[in-house]
Amino acid sequence: METTFREEFENSWLTALLGFLAFCGGVYLLTWNEGRAVHHHHSLEETYNNAITLNPFDKLQPEYDGRVVHLTGVLNVEEPLTEPDYGISVQAVKLKRRVQMYQWVEEHTPREDQINEDLTQQHESIRDYYYVTEWRDKLVDSDSFYIRYGHENPKSIPLKTVVYTAPFVKVGPLSLSRELKDKFTDYEEITGDERPDNKDIKLHMGIYYHCKDVWNPEVGDIRIQFYYAGMAGEPVTAVGKQEKGHLVPYLTSKGKEVALLRYGKLDLGQMFSAEHWDTKIATWKLRIFGAFFIYFFVICWARLLQIMFNQIPYMNNLLSGEATDAKNFLVAGSVALFIIALAWVMYRPVIALSLIFAAISPFLHCVIGVYYGHQGYVRSS
Repeated sequence: METTFREEFENSWLTALLGFLAFCGGVYLLTWNEGRAVHHHHSLEETYNNAITLNPFDKLQPEYDGRVVHLTGVLNVEEPLTEPDYGISVQAVKLKRRVQMYQWVEEHTPREDQINEDLTQQHESIRDYYYVTEWRDKLVDSDSFYIRYGHENPKSIPLKTVVYTAPFVKVGPLSLSRELKDKFTDYEEITGDERPDNKDIKLHMGIYYHCKDVWNPEVGDIRIQFYYAGMAGEPVTAVGKQEKGHLVPYLTSKGKEVALLRYGKLDLGQMFSAEHWDTKIATWKLRIFGAFFIYFFVICWARLLQIMFNQIPYMNNLLSGEATDAKNFLVAGSVALFIIALAWVMYRPVIALSLIFAAISPFLHCVIGVYYGHQGYVRSS
């Protein structure tokens, strides 16, 4: 006697519930990701079509205010960023001071203990705690330790990690806005060799220590490293809207702000090709993640879906009740591809229809195969 859908669901309701939640999460992730990709692609296309290229050696031209401009030139930082206490001075867009404190850190390992109770053996899971000292960027709360005595950390870090940003940065005749300066995130370490005047600060291998002994630090000691991003004189390429001598984000017709910046000298086509490529990589990562959720749903619902498909003519061979069957992977890929295609129907109809056809092709193949098999059987009879 075949198992009914209701009986199978009662036997595997928890697995079915987890699969349903995974399906909802996968559909939401794929829909959101494709919507974001469509809007970003449209915004880049609009920006590209409206952009004009400026000569970085020309003077500021106010008649271009409000226009999207593409500019290639070297970074011009008017004033250096400094940390006088450590003798640091760098002509860069950003200067980062990273502060770490030497602190106690709690570690634990699980251990199974056997105990005898009423002549029966039982296993009790316990943890072995041990404590080590490490350099950490954030404060470790020792009040939550299992063994607090002898492992007390300070309640605060006297110095804070901070990022300084140059107020005036130019590329050609235009000053970069805060949004464009925020794009300098590739930090390089500063390995200074100038010893500070303060004798309480020690320098070792480019790192500044607030401690008595560099080789034997104590809990509460501080060490500091410095990094820079966007060194003056480096060539960069930027795209944005010119506004009163500044390069600011361009607001597209869809309400999305576009401000692009990359290292190197890139023409307009190369700049937008690189942006499109980065967008594709990020989009495909989330597509794979969302498709995995759909695949997890199909695995959890394999037997339930097989029972449902058995009720549909010509579709009973499409799914396998075995969770690891390759047919289930094919169905999950088709569902994910169909969701992706729907997001592109309005913007790229030809591509979207091609994706929809690819998504339903396994179903068509199954139906056609079973149909012709049935016709051959009838004729032979």
